[in-house]
Amino acid sequence: MTTRWRPSGVAPEKLRGRRLLAVLLGFPLTLAICPKPAASRALAAINVRVVKLRNDHGQVICTLFTPSDKFPEKSHKGMTIAVPIEQRHATCRFKDAPYGNYAVVVFHDENRDGEFNQNWMGMPKEGFGFSNNPSTLKKPVFDDAKFVVAQPVVEVTINLNYWF
Repeated sequence: MTTRWRPSGVAPEKLRGRRLLAVLLGFPLTLAICPKPAASRALAAINVRVVKLRNDHGQVICTLFTPSDKFPEKSHKGMTIAVPIEQRHATCRFKDAPYGNYAVVVFHDENRDGEFNQNWMGMPKEGFGFSNNPSTLKKPVFDDAKFVVAQPVVEVTINLNYWF
């Protein structure tokens, strides 16, 4: 016959009650410590309103960046969209973005070639802008254009800049 260890002087009924109490108290603690499954992560819509376009020609191209991207040059696949211009405004809508930090780069693709055109000196020939509208006298870093997505719908307004 095998005997189980138990503290001396404690009745088996009390041990069962303590085990049940430990399980009941441990369950909420386990839920608090363990991360939520990826399927339950909160998703948001990011609406980027682009203003101060000089005309309705062409299209606006918006690119969404995460902190791990090479801002402002290269973003993840599928994070760039082209939208039409109406009355010198455009709106880019990014759906199902997980909550977190983002930045957006936009440009006015006036000739619809899908490229950000520059002159022979590398100066922009088309309008451009960044989320948070930082100064365009120097190339911004991610933190200059960063915004936080922590609610179901986030609105961002970007003013375009034209150098020529």
